[in-house]
Amino acid sequence: MQVKTISSDVPNGTLEILWNDGKRQLFTHAFLRTQCQCAHCKSHRLQGKVTGMVSPQLRISGIHPAGTYGVQFIFNDGHDRGIYPWIYLRDLAQ
Repeated sequence: MQVKTISSDVPNGTLEILWNDGKRQLFTHAFLRTQCQCAHCKSHRLQGKVTGMVSPQLRISGIHPAGTYGVQFIFNDGHDRGIYPWIYLRDLAQ
């Protein structure tokens, strides 16, 4: 399972992933922010704190590879802690 392309449409707040097997996934930037797997966000979810409420105006302002493991998104709310493994992103659409 490998990513062929990943592209962000900032004005519309969407991110598209095209996988080598032809599968396409489309996520909103806001949805991806709510699914962050960093320790801080996981801790909030385990404590029952609401993390699903983010502004629909939230945008990904940067995308950085994390080796062959996944990708790091930089959000315009300043959040930049999470690494999104490729397998995790693939499973989000299931």
